[in-house]
Amino acid sequence: MSFITFGEILMRLSTPHHQTFEQAQAFDIHYGGAEMNVAIGLSGLGIDTAMVTALPNNDIGDNIIQHLRRYNVNADKVKSASGRLGLYFTESGYAQRANRLIYDRQMSVFSQLNPDEYEVESILKAHEWFHITGITAALNDALFEFLKKAVKIAKTLGLFVSCDLNFRDALWDFQTARRKMSELLYDVDLIFGYEPLSLPGEDGKDLKDGLDRMANIEDIRPFLTKIHQTYNINYIAFTQRKIFNHKRNRLQGFLSTPNQLEQTETIEVDILDRLGTGDAFSVGIIYGIMKQWDLKDTVQFGINNMVYKHNVIGDYSYANLEKINTSIESNKDINR
Repeated sequence: MSFITFGEILMRLSTPHHQTFEQAQAFDIHYGGAEMNVAIGLSGLGIDTAMVTALPNNDIGDNIIQHLRRYNVNADKVKSASGRLGLYFTESGYAQRANRLIYDRQMSVFSQLNPDEYEVESILKAHEWFHITGITAALNDALFEFLKKAVKIAKTLGLFVSCDLNFRDALWDFQTARRKMSELLYDVDLIFGYEPLSLPGEDGKDLKDGLDRMANIEDIRPFLTKIHQTYNINYIAFTQRKIFNHKRNRLQGFLSTPNQLEQTETIEVDILDRLGTGDAFSVGIIYGIMKQWDLKDTVQFGINNMVYKHNVIGDYSYANLEKINTSIESNKDINR
């Protein structure tokens, strides 16, 4: 199955050795972005993947194109233009000191892109799966409207459409995100997360208001059922994360259809690099659905891939099925 995604690629500059921003005299460089992370992860599993984005027409942009091709992600539809690459800076926390993140992405080449330059139908018709995120939808109105058009065309062409709701409060407020993301979801088959989207009650308030993110699954189940019914969504995948400190968390994965709900056992994970771990979960879920695995195996592989990524430096992991499963099984042996 052939996969294509559309979104922004950023440069991440990270302080080394858990240094604070105030201490750092140099930064480690990585490339990342939610959509690219998923494309590279699926490529590592042997899926044909392609990325649609826009990059600066300079040596940095050329380097990112080479980076995509290194991981066998088709970059033929990448546009180049004058301008800058979006950046973000990260400070890795330690023990009780939290991670810190600073974005510097305004006026990037991608955010200034005129998406109407893309011939959506001709790009999508060569593929079977189209993936988007709420990050791109939040960047500006032009990109939001483009995504609305693109998912409708994708469904008309018979593509499977997935969307990571992926709320970023640095890009838009929560209520705006709920309202606008809900406009996209009627043409989506699989969503990651159940916020932000609208489930208005009779009193005008959202039914999910006050729902604890770590709520028992039986408390969440009625809301999942309502989302399936309201938006005609086939799959809802999400995780719960219990944070003990910034180097040790407990994870659990969930996957829902209109008729079935599966969840993994909880698993505790030591953290080398947390960034991109949600994208790794998405990779595992998408791969399992592509391979027509049952729900239980699919959500388990999603959480396994997420756990694996916690122990890989960078924004993504590029690993095959054997490497992921061997890593998880060896860890089980150690913990026995």
